[in-house]
Amino acid sequence: MPMYEYRCQNCGSKFDELVSSAQVPDSDVACPHCGEYESQKLMSAFASSGGGSVSVAGGGSSCGGSSGFT
Repeated sequence: MPMYEYRCQNCGSKFDELVSSAQVPDSDVACPHCGEYESQKLMSAFASSGGGSVSVAGGGSSCGGSSGFT
C-alpha cells in the first residue's frame, strides 16, 4: 500500500496515511487529530517531476573521450 501525505482542511494538521488502492477518494481519509473527513492529498517532493539535471561523477559534457567500453 502506498503512503500519502495529507493536510486536514478542518484543523490544518499534516499527516501520513497508508491508503489501499481501493480507497481512492480523499474524502475517505480521516484526520487522526480531529477526526474530520476533510483531507487534501499533498504533492511530495519525491512524487513531483521536475526539470532537474542529473550529473555523472567524473563525467563532462565532451563527446570525444573514451567511455571505457569495448
